Amino acid sequence: MRVPFVDLGAQEAAGAAEALAAIAEVAREARFVLGARVEAFERWLAAECGAAHAVGVASGTDALELSLRALGVGAGDAVVTPAFSFIAAAEAIAAAGARPVFCDVDGSTLDASEETVAHAIVRARDAGLRVRAIVPVHLFGRCAPLGPLAALATREGIAVVEDAAQALGARDDAGRPAGGTGDTGCFSFFPAKNLGAWGDAGAVVTSRADAAVRLRSLRSHGTVAPYVHAEQGRNSRLDAVQAAVLLAKAPRLPGWQQARARAASAYRAALHALPLELPADPPPPAVHAWQAFVVRTRRRDALAGWLREHGVETRVYYPVPLHRQPCFAALGEPALPVAEEACRTALALPLSPSLRPEQQAHVIEQVIAFFHR
Repeated sequence: MRVPFVDLGAQEAAGAAEALAAIAEVAREARFVLGARVEAFERWLAAECGAAHAVGVASGTDALELSLRALGVGAGDAVVTPAFSFIAAAEAIAAAGARPVFCDVDGSTLDASEETVAHAIVRARDAGLRVRAIVPVHLFGRCAPLGPLAALATREGIAVVEDAAQALGARDDAGRPAGGTGDTGCFSFFPAKNLGAWGDAGAVVTSRADAAVRLRSLRSHGTVAPYVHAEQGRNSRLDAVQAAVLLAKAPRLPGWQQARARAASAYRAALHALPLELPADPPPPAVHAWQAFVVRTRRRDALAGWLREHGVETRVYYPVPLHRQPCFAALGEPALPVAEEACRTALALPLSPSLRPEQQAHVIEQVIAFFHR
């Protein structure tokens, strides 16, 4: 049996008629950039995250960079972010003109913690850097500890930009929606995300009116009036076609989230006795969005090879920690042992709303067979 890592075709087929009808309506209206569809999606997302404002942009990476710029982060500043993550947060920090400072992650959650961020802040300041913000990443759909991190940021007088690209629908330990606690929260709607567009798309949520105003200007060339530009922004407007697709798919999000949670629960029940480190399901009121189901084993590469031979597609998230990426080598960051160990041991198993029970049973059977052979 072949089990794809994500079968987007099967997932999208369920709601294709509604999405195509929404696109046809956009075509009839001929309003393709911003406009009523984007505004409606922004209202939906703000309500979903418990925020006062949402600002649609072209991608999740743009959401991060423009958030930092809207909060006044720029040249000469430093921003702390975890070393075990996708490159987008660190790349956005650098694109905003600041210096990324990498922190280690918690060994049980793989998220940044108050301790790891505080250590990085001290290290940065000892090096003469001016720390202006932290960008915690809600990795694989589990919220970082926002309460302690927000309290730390308040004590230090710095901003919090949540990278919630993998966590739409998640809630933190206090039951607050991902993205809604920091100064800004940043989302990606890349097609494989929990709510995916039919192309690139992103958004920022915030309850700070000043940040929302500046974000709307920055996404549209720094415009403050027609053909008047207060600063150099960029062209990062969410287009109406993607907003229409997202709005059409949004009612399906709760069902998809439930399907992800059921699949994660089935994995945890079937694999708990194996020599694998499994992702924990946080206790209520926290909610895990289960963007990915990532196990850890020192036999990661052998397990991935075995599964590939038996028709199961997996992903290595992530093979190289950010502080050891060639593009950041010149920063001379120190060892971050937990992140480095995670890069050697983490493996994502297939998990999506389109994963059929018989496919998941095959994955489980082959993982067990690998360890029992």
